[in-house]
Amino acid sequence: MSSEHTPSDDTSSTSVEVGTNDAKRLQNVFRVTLQSNKQSSGFHSRRSHKKSRAGCLTCKKRRVKALKSFQCDEQKPECSKCEKKGLTCCYTSEEVVRRDSDSSSRRLSKESPNSTLFSFTLDNITRDIQEILNLGVRCNLVPLWNQNATHPMSTVAFHNFVKCSTETIASPAIRNVMRTDMIQVSFTSSHLMYTILAVGMLHLNRVSPSKERSVAESYFWQHALQNYQKALSSNVSKDNVDSLLSSCMLMSVMTVCPENFQPTDSWVLTNRPEAMNWLCLQSGLRCILSLASRYIPSSIWGTAFSEIGKEEDKIFDDIQQGREGLDPDLADLCGIDDWTTDNNSIYYSPLRILTPLLKLERDAPNSAHCTSFMGRLDCDFVNLLRERDPPALIILAHWMGLMCCLSQWQPWVEGRIRGECIAICMFLEHSTDPLVLRLLRFPAEACGYKLHNDS
Repeated sequence: MSSEHTPSDDTSSTSVEVGTNDAKRLQNVFRVTLQSNKQSSGFHSRRSHKKSRAGCLTCKKRRVKALKSFQCDEQKPECSKCEKKGLTCCYTSEEVVRRDSDSSSRRLSKESPNSTLFSFTLDNITRDIQEILNLGVRCNLVPLWNQNATHPMSTVAFHNFVKCSTETIASPAIRNVMRTDMIQVSFTSSHLMYTILAVGMLHLNRVSPSKERSVAESYFWQHALQNYQKALSSNVSKDNVDSLLSSCMLMSVMTVCPENFQPTDSWVLTNRPEAMNWLCLQSGLRCILSLASRYIPSSIWGTAFSEIGKEEDKIFDDIQQGREGLDPDLADLCGIDDWTTDNNSIYYSPLRILTPLLKLERDAPNSAHCTSFMGRLDCDFVNLLRERDPPALIILAHWMGLMCCLSQWQPWVEGRIRGECIAICMFLEHSTDPLVLRLLRFPAEACGYKLHNDS
């Protein structure tokens, strides 16, 4: 999203309550499986490990995560290891697309909610995708066509999104909508179709990088943003709310999963304010929701939003004053006493949100709830982060450290969050405040950074 659509202080203060609450709950519901870049100590390159271009995506991901060999027997349609473990077996190459297109219809599992929608062949999908994008089937643009492939890269990206990318969505309610109603909407909305293609290609490119995929990913993102901005120029209505919400939710993937991000690229170390736009843009959904609040209950997302809201109401407490339940050291660092409220302390609300998340059992269902932290930060706290305020950085680092601990279920953390956490540790480890140094130990250990002052 361009800067003209970045939420401002005024937007935040005038947001409709329903839209704001939904935005807080639904940030980063989408996860992209990435190659692990976890460091064991300090900021160093990852240890070398055996690589293979063969095998399914699932075995390759397990091999990278464990830094050891997982030999895939390349059995189709499911390799024996995935079948034995009950895992989703997904191949990244165009061979999967070609194999599916040879069948008279899509061969999807009985439990898949989109089997009816995809009863047509991939040739028909290719035609319909090109039609909504206003392209010829044999488009000569390099990003959309590989001369050695049976289908254009738009079809490959779409296939990967539906079959593989949606499998990584933590929330069952969100996953179901993305596989069914959202896909149907995408065939009537060019910006949503481009966004789906961009996410599908990003997913492929992070797992199996190539120059060709990188070019295609950039192409799809460029056109997704252009078409999305054009759609935003008109009023939000019942007719376009589904596509606008869907595109906005998926676009958060672009900001948290950049290519080749390093800790030294962080705003904390570069002192470049624009380098933290990824965090500011996580609130983009709040703006759309505030404009579309009246249409949300009847939208394709209405039921899913309601289900998630009920789940998270059980997690977050309603304490509005004082230190009760807060970590004593964090409360001291932020100057919180028994009379502190959200009205007299910028730190109070973020710390109240973080506290129950840190206490949750670290498992797959709770990992999805923890991602909502980014969307709950208000403009005043983000401004403190921009100024590299130590207490604000410590709060953010503790959330990032928590997400690093949950990366098994939220692998998109490896795209940026682990690197940003390392950057904060590198910046704050020179502090002369013993409380800051003590509170820095958890995030440093969680992200794999060895503090210089640790013996």
